[in-house]
Amino acid sequence: MDILLIYQFCTFGGVERVILNRAQAYRKYGVDVKISIGYLADRGALQSFSTYIQRHNLQAQVMPFLFPQDLAHDWAKYDYVFIIDTPQVFEASASAKNVHVECHSLYTQSRQYLHNLPKHIKSVIVPSNSLKQLLQTEHEGLPEIYILPNPVSDEYFDIQPLEKNIFTRRPITYFARVEDLKNFIEAARIFETLTEHDDLMYWVIGEYASDKQTIQSLERKRLLHKSFLRDRIAFEQVPYLISLIKQQRGILLSPSKGESFGLSAAEFLSAGVPVLLSNIPAHAELVEADERFLYPLGDISQAREKILWLCANWEEASLSLLQLGKKFESVNFINSWKSFTQTFK
Repeated sequence: MDILLIYQFCTFGGVERVILNRAQAYRKYGVDVKISIGYLADRGALQSFSTYIQRHNLQAQVMPFLFPQDLAHDWAKYDYVFIIDTPQVFEASASAKNVHVECHSLYTQSRQYLHNLPKHIKSVIVPSNSLKQLLQTEHEGLPEIYILPNPVSDEYFDIQPLEKNIFTRRPITYFARVEDLKNFIEAARIFETLTEHDDLMYWVIGEYASDKQTIQSLERKRLLHKSFLRDRIAFEQVPYLISLIKQQRGILLSPSKGESFGLSAAEFLSAGVPVLLSNIPAHAELVEADERFLYPLGDISQAREKILWLCANWEEASLSLLQLGKKFESVNFINSWKSFTQTFK
């Protein structure tokens, strides 16, 4: 089976990670699917994406490419076409068969295209029940909304802590773009309440992490001397990052204001690294509303207390999350995929 996925930009983001995880799941379970992933532009990640594909021997499963400006393409050769938040290709895809939209966007404005879907779109695919419910309230008259859950790659379930200590402090980690929606400002405020704990340090990893504004923000709060900043991390380096954090009995902090799924959090908790997440619908769905791992957005004091509780009860939290992580195993995605292809033959 040949499928085409289309996305606006190739970035170091969740969509690319999802594609790689799906490809590994297809291979593991012997599902004959070849993914062509077409981008309208490269935002600096295409080489890293291609390198990961080669190093993990996924060339038979994934072929990335850049569309020409006129979007000329042999659309009819694919069994399925999935357009991921890229309405620019709606008109060009009209000759394709079995065309579906995938919505992963966190931004309300970026989802407005769903108000005017062309008639050849057969369904809208989302990664979580929380996003399905959101779209049903935002948009009337959508085609059927189908959930294809994001799988977590097998390697995350096998992550072990490194044997050698590299850092002397426990990392509280913010792993996302430094922007308003991901809510770095709140993360920094939470960090600030923990400054008296000398055994803690703060990792900020994601686009704009080492920008002047980020550095100045941490410096004003007297956090810079205990902070580790890294702009980007290649796809194949994320498991190593998690093993570092696990070795130091660290914690992932995600104060995000909105998520379609929360793949990074799913990867961390599947590896048994405790997480503290803002109590938004997607995050609550990830941890099955377990209050130990959630805090109300804006409640800095409660976030602080829960981080300290997770530090003191790290092993208990780790074991609980390992159990929750089983729902992200790739077999669950494969079962949903088989149901989807039976529905839309």
